[in-house]
Amino acid sequence: MIRLDFSRARWWAAGLTLVFALTTAACSTTRPAAEAPMTRADSLAVVAEFSDPNLKSTLWTQTAVEYGGVARQAYALAELMLQRALSDSAWTAAIEQAERGSAAYRDLPPAVVLDVDETVLDNSAYQARLIRQNATYDGTSWNAWVRERKATPVPGAVAFTQAAARMGVEVIYLTNRDHVVEEATRDNLRLFDFPLSPDEDLLLTQNERPAWDGSKTPRRTFLADRYRILLLIGDNFGDFAPGAESSVGERQRLSQTYARFWGSRWIVLPNAQYGSWEAALYEFNYGLPYLEQLERKFRHLDPAHNE
Repeated sequence: MIRLDFSRARWWAAGLTLVFALTTAACSTTRPAAEAPMTRADSLAVVAEFSDPNLKSTLWTQTAVEYGGVARQAYALAELMLQRALSDSAWTAAIEQAERGSAAYRDLPPAVVLDVDETVLDNSAYQARLIRQNATYDGTSWNAWVRERKATPVPGAVAFTQAAARMGVEVIYLTNRDHVVEEATRDNLRLFDFPLSPDEDLLLTQNERPAWDGSKTPRRTFLADRYRILLLIGDNFGDFAPGAESSVGERQRLSQTYARFWGSRWIVLPNAQYGSWEAALYEFNYGLPYLEQLERKFRHLDPAHNE
């Protein structure tokens, strides 16, 4: 059964009406000369008041067959690349290993390293709640969601991880979920039969050890000393390399530096809902007022011609 929030629906309808009215007024040739045209700031204010930036991306994740198709495609490619990696003892997906040379890792046991959120577990239901409640992300509500253990598998993720385990490859989960919700995360993964080692902790969470903070580089280095990392699979640049929290231009430069890794050693899952890609648009200044964030995002739009 679908429950509608009619008061919120009325506000959205009013917002759309206002957008239409303001746009029409701004374009009208019969507007009185004294009336100021609608400015970009006016437009942004209307958007901020009457829409949620995650509405379309969350609906796409939850309803589009294209999303499921892209995710399954990514994992199908991952399985092909895993077979290739197993036949090449010099193969590694970890920059931390590539810099050392193959002699340092070729005899280590093979592993694949996967992010959790929006890579193996789909949390779009949490995003949907935020939209319906007109709320924004915070650690308290996020941890409460994790403890519900209601995230569902990203299409293709279970089949791939089980296939990797059958090939004798260790499946490791490297997540920025906090250590306080590690057991809940483990339970959620077990619920869908994701491979989890009974003998070793291969779910590496944030703050589990000293220096294991938001950057995944120290944890990748930890793993690179113990396993030959055949694939890195994630939805965010930081799942693959250091430097994710930098400018848009610097991120693009780094991406080109590692061009040979994409689609072979690095497998990316789609996530248009959130990530370092978005925060880079406003220089990772999370304290900026929302309208200023929108303004900075607007500046990054490329219309392919001079305005």
